[in-house]
Amino acid sequence: MADTPALDWHVQYRKHEVDHVGWYATPGEAIVAACVLIDESCDVYGIGLGSLDDSVASDQIAKIYAVWSRART
Repeated sequence: MADTPALDWHVQYRKHEVDHVGWYATPGEAIVAACVLIDESCDVYGIGLGSLDDSVASDQIAKIYAVWSRART
């Protein structure tokens, strides 16, 4: 188990009016997961490290998604 990375990065989102939190090992994994969730019409309202109170603001998430979306085309 020592080789298993800690799941320190979180993505907070709302799907079908239910709040969820996904945990990831790297910021890149969290960002990709958040962007995929947005594509699936989920409301992503937090991406951060550690505490759920320490998250990127919604306007920053929108900017991250815009860059990610442009890079895919």
